[in-house]
Amino acid sequence: MTRAFVSLVALTALAVLAGCKGDKGDTGDTGPIGATGQQGPVGPVGPAGPQGTAGENGCPGPRIHGVCLLQYDNTQATAFVAAAQRCATAGGDLCTDSQSWLLGQNDANVLNTAHWTASFADNDGLNWNQANGGTGDDHSANASYGYGCCGGYTPPIPRVPVQSTPTGVKYLAVHNIADTTWSGAVSYCAALGADVCTDSQTLLIRDTPGLLTVATWTNSHADNDADAYNAITGGTPDNTSPGQTWAFACCPSLRPADLSCPVARTFGVCATVVHNSADADFRAAATACAGANSDLCSIAQASVLRNNSALTVPVWTNSHSDNDGLNATVGVGAMADNPALTSMAGYACCLN
Repeated sequence: MTRAFVSLVALTALAVLAGCKGDKGDTGDTGPIGATGQQGPVGPVGPAGPQGTAGENGCPGPRIHGVCLLQYDNTQATAFVAAAQRCATAGGDLCTDSQSWLLGQNDANVLNTAHWTASFADNDGLNWNQANGGTGDDHSANASYGYGCCGGYTPPIPRVPVQSTPTGVKYLAVHNIADTTWSGAVSYCAALGADVCTDSQTLLIRDTPGLLTVATWTNSHADNDADAYNAITGGTPDNTSPGQTWAFACCPSLRPADLSCPVARTFGVCATVVHNSADADFRAAATACAGANSDLCSIAQASVLRNNSALTVPVWTNSHSDNDGLNATVGVGAMADNPALTSMAGYACCLN
């Protein structure tokens, strides 16, 4: 038997033993997860986000009871125009009667002596000691008092939108019920980062049908001398007192968030318009300033402009230029004591 024949027989036998290839079996279960590997290196730090606006509360200094205080001096050593100029240089204005009221509260006690205010610190009936610290009624502009400077802007409040009258006065709230004491109105507005509206702003708000229809506080305590200012206050009495109850409106600061002035400052005052011609009544002057996204300047601001010869004629201010005893002439010029709102005068518009 040959070797080739033997090999063929052997292969045939192996084929018989191996049989046909079966179907592929099911996949087995997945084995257990292996151990976690080592953590990789930390990636590079991403770029820094944009820097937020400085002074998120709207004030470059402290806010006390909602009032933005720039600086103050309780020593009894400063005349009115000098105090007004220092506040203008600091980027603000003398604090209003309403702002000073909060700064003089017992728990704040920042302004704790007699001090000037933006509307000349008139202490009618000696009812306003907490606002002015105890100045006299119809005092001299050369009296030596302390002062406080207020400024800043009103931060936006998403649920309390700024609204405007048709004439351009911006306001945050109008409470048209004569049920609120001076302190309540002042505190309400300050909690919004705002102030009680000025005489000029209140006049134009009242001109808007349905907004203000009752007697109303203003930030110079709504003095209705000789009952000549019903168009502004709606009928408050002469020499109001803090415990009386009236309506009120809150107006925001008109300054931008960076506290810049859209025009070159005039001796520190951000005066957007200086109208040195005696040809406007109070309503016309107030309307012109509201249309310029401003308000009439305060007596304090007007005194700075006048002291530097930017104003030479009698002028309207945002507290209706009351020239008590002709002592506020340093600001308002030759305005009468208790001037009629139809009188012709010049004006300047300021961002307050």
